[in-house]
Order: sequence, then structure tokens, then C-alpha cells
Amino acid sequence: MSWRGTWAPFALGLIVGGGLGTAGGYLGWGRQRAALAGRLAALESSATQVQAEREQIHRELDDLVRERREMATAAETLRAQVERQLHRLEDLSAKLAPPAGEPEPPAREAP
Repeated sequence: MSWRGTWAPFALGLIVGGGLGTAGGYLGWGRQRAALAGRLAALESSATQVQAEREQIHRELDDLVRERREMATAAETLRAQVERQLHRLEDLSAKLAPPAGEPEPPAREAP
């Protein structure tokens, strides 16, 4: 066979082999790509759900902190009221107490 006679089948085999190799590679890569795309979609969905839950928990935490601050403010107000009433009662008790030199009157019995 001459050089020209072997060149044509060789070139044809090279083209057909290259085409088959490319098609096989594309099919293999296409399947892998589809599997990766499905996994990526699942991960994106999970990430979206986690982000939504995170935002909800953050809002709930903000509500709890606000409620605790309101409770602390109310408790401080009540503490101040009790302290003022205690001082008033101490003042009234001091005014109503008998002088230091006088004995206390006897307690009355209930009828």
C-alpha cells in the first residue's frame, strides 16, 4: 500500500474515533453534571430553608430580649414603688411610736 492509501483510512479512523470519544465523554460528563446539578439544587434548597429558620429564630430572640427589657423596667418601677412605700411606712411608724420615756399602752383584747 502506498502512503496515500493508508492515509485516508487512518484519517477516517481518527475522525470517527475522536467523534466516538467525544460523544462518550459528553455522555459521561452529562450524567455527572446532571447528578451534580440535582445535588446543588438540593443544597440550595436546604440553605434557603436554614436561612429562613435562622431569620425566624433571630426575630423570636429579638422579641424575647425586648420582653425581658420591658420586664426589667417594670420590675425596677415596682422596686422603686415598694421602696417609697416602705419609707412612708417607716415614717408613719416613727410618728405613731410613743415617746421614748413613756410606756406602751396595754393591748386591747378583741371582743
